[in-house]
Amino acid sequence: MKKILFSLLAALATMPLLVSCDDFKIDDNGDRPPQGPSSYGAYVLNSGMMDSNNSELTYFDMLTGAVSANVFSKSNGKGLGDSANDILVYGSKMYIAVTGSAVVFVTDLSGKIVKEIALQGETSKLAPRQLAADAGKVYVSYREGYIGAIDTVSLEVRKAQVGPYPEGMACVGNKLYVTITDANNYPNLANKVQVLDKSSLQVIKEIEVGYNPQAFHKVSNGAMYLVCWGDYAANPAVLQKINTNTDEVVTIEGVEPTSMTVADEGIIYILSTGYDENWNQQIKYYKYNSDKERIEDEFISSDLVPDGYCIKWDPVSKYIFIGTSDYISNGDVYVLTQEGRVLHKFDTGALNPYKICFVSK
Repeated sequence: MKKILFSLLAALATMPLLVSCDDFKIDDNGDRPPQGPSSYGAYVLNSGMMDSNNSELTYFDMLTGAVSANVFSKSNGKGLGDSANDILVYGSKMYIAVTGSAVVFVTDLSGKIVKEIALQGETSKLAPRQLAADAGKVYVSYREGYIGAIDTVSLEVRKAQVGPYPEGMACVGNKLYVTITDANNYPNLANKVQVLDKSSLQVIKEIEVGYNPQAFHKVSNGAMYLVCWGDYAANPAVLQKINTNTDEVVTIEGVEPTSMTVADEGIIYILSTGYDENWNQQIKYYKYNSDKERIEDEFISSDLVPDGYCIKWDPVSKYIFIGTSDYISNGDVYVLTQEGRVLHKFDTGALNPYKICFVSK
């Protein structure tokens, strides 16, 4: 649904950029991030508006509450590009997949470019979508039906062909799980996950899952969950559990996820975005207990945090970060406790905060 809305709203003008730099607001109970690294914070990847070339990075310092907008532009003297889709911190580097600009930026942890990776396909450059990392490799899915494996030392890339329009990936042992969506063929979306041998990048197995599979999430108890967005019609979004030993797939009843994040003790925080018959947005936030395999309760009300767009748990502070977007004005990020108490809100200074990652610099 987000992809449809991006297309509908691409022509809208953006609002002026604003950014807050106030101190971190501590609530009455004195909650704040634990004192740890000398510099610890959250990078927010703002995807911008499709075809508007206005993706950007925002940095939120967890120890001071300071917000730095336009980090990528300030560090490199040029913009991040068009329709940034994923960000990953692995080792001493950061990897940013920018779909519209057909490039993966490899940067240091301050956002300064180390290398630009652009792969050539049959007729054009390949458009990167999502990222995963394991054992010295960063894996990239490409819209045109390829997977790339970046060696994190040499930054050389090896690529292999997979099914149409792959998205999320997960590494389990010597297997690489890849979602196959065939999103260019809407409304005839695919419902497959391909399992690759991680060493050879050859497909060894194909699994049937929900339609439009998007992202994998691994839980500390060994379970792996898959978010499927559905076809926005007869087949709704579903959450599925994959047994990585047998590759058996089980659908979790009563859950229609858009975005989710895994916290401690098997608790999963889920953002669910839907639309009624009049195209009014319906948003829910709730917890799912993966150990007990049940929905626990509503995490927070959408009245408290409207326009939810992404959700991410920070393993250091134990806080939940929720990015919000109305697709027109600058996005906000809310910082909450795991009990749903809002501690802070900041303006990212850019449109559509789509991914959040955490870094010690």
